[in-house]
Amino acid sequence: MCDTVHWVDKEWPCTLKNALEKVWSMYEDERDSRIHGNVEYATKNYQLVLQKRELEKRNLELHKQLGDTLEYVAEATSHELEVVKRQEAELQVASLKEEKRKMELEMAKRQKADEHVATLMEEKKKLEVEVAKRQEADERVATLKEEKKKLEYYVSNMLKVSHVYKDKTKKIVEIYGE
Repeated sequence: MCDTVHWVDKEWPCTLKNALEKVWSMYEDERDSRIHGNVEYATKNYQLVLQKRELEKRNLELHKQLGDTLEYVAEATSHELEVVKRQEAELQVASLKEEKRKMELEMAKRQKADEHVATLMEEKKKLEVEVAKRQEADERVATLKEEKKKLEYYVSNMLKVSHVYKDKTKKIVEIYGE
């Protein structure tokens, strides 16, 4: 057995090493940006869900207040002294209705914001697919360039060998020709 071990392949060229480092850093940058985008989306979505819950809770409170106010108005109509209270209650009902209308508008805006976020996420997914396709194409181009260099090297070696054989054949013909 031999005690010495030799590496079969030559060391990779600097340009190949640099290209591989660049591709690896591009991959890490893209991965980090996707993770950051997902975290931002999750945070935004969580905030929207919390706001929606608050709006729904406030809406239920407003409905309860409206019901209580309407009951109060029904009781207040029985007495002449309570007419003033009834008017106040009606003003309160009107203000609660206005507040409810504002809350419904706010919920509609939140719904539009949710739809916008969904649209943005679809666009983000499409862009990620495009980036992946582009990276795959770049990798294919790099592979083809490497294969082309290897073939050129093999062809040049074959031409050299062919010239050597032709020279030897000429020498043999000269020797036999004499």
